[in-house]
Amino acid sequence: MSEKKSMIERVYQSLKEAILFRKVAPGTQLIEKTISEQLNVSRTPIRHALTRLEHEGLVNVVPNRGAFVVQPTTEEIQQAFVMRRELESMAARLAISSITEQDLENMKDLIQQERDTYLSHDILNYTGVNKAFHMYLAKKSGNVFLMEYMERILDQINVYLMLYDVFYDSNMKDSTRFVEHEYIVDALANQDMDRLIHLIDRHMEFSLEYMKLEKTTYQSLESVLEV
Repeated sequence: MSEKKSMIERVYQSLKEAILFRKVAPGTQLIEKTISEQLNVSRTPIRHALTRLEHEGLVNVVPNRGAFVVQPTTEEIQQAFVMRRELESMAARLAISSITEQDLENMKDLIQQERDTYLSHDILNYTGVNKAFHMYLAKKSGNVFLMEYMERILDQINVYLMLYDVFYDSNMKDSTRFVEHEYIVDALANQDMDRLIHLIDRHMEFSLEYMKLEKTTYQSLESVLEV
C-alpha cells in the first residue's frame, strides 16, 4: 500500500470508528484542521476519507460549511421504517409461495450468524447479516425494482442503527430481535400470510424501539483522535 493510501485509510478508519462506536455525537463537525493536527496528516487524505464516509452515508459534506456526522431527525427515521415495512410486506406477498425448505434453512443459518455477531458485539458484520436476512424475501420475489429499493432503504436504516441502536447496551438474554426473525421463518414455513404481515409490522415497531434517540455520553473530536 502506498504512503498516500495508507494515510487515507488511517484517517478513514479513525473517523469511522469514532462515529460507529459513538464517541462523537451526530451533527459533530469534522474539522479538517483538528483532524490534521491530531493525526498528523495533511488535508488531502482527510478529504479523501471524508468522501468515502459520505458515500457510506455516515457524513454529510456541506459546501462552504464543512463535513458533519449525519444527524437524521426522529421523523426521518420513522419515515424510513414506514417505507421499509411496506417494501418488506410487498416482498413477503410476492415470495411466500416460492419459499422452499432450503430457503428456510438458509434463513435459519442467517439468524444463527446474527446471534454470533451480536454476542461478539461486531456491529459491522451484524448489520451485514441482518441486511442479508431482510433482503432474502425481496430477492425471492424476483422483482428487480423491489430489490433495488429494499437495498437502499436497508442501507439507510443500517446507518441509523449504527448511530442509535441499543446494540452495545442490550443484554443478549433480554433481546427479542432473533426470536422475531424465527417467528417470521415459521410463518413462511406454514405459508401463513396474515401472520407473516402481522410479524413484519410488529418487527418494525420493535426495531424502532431499539433506537436510542436520546443523547448518550459523547466526547470531543480532539479527545477521540488523540494519540
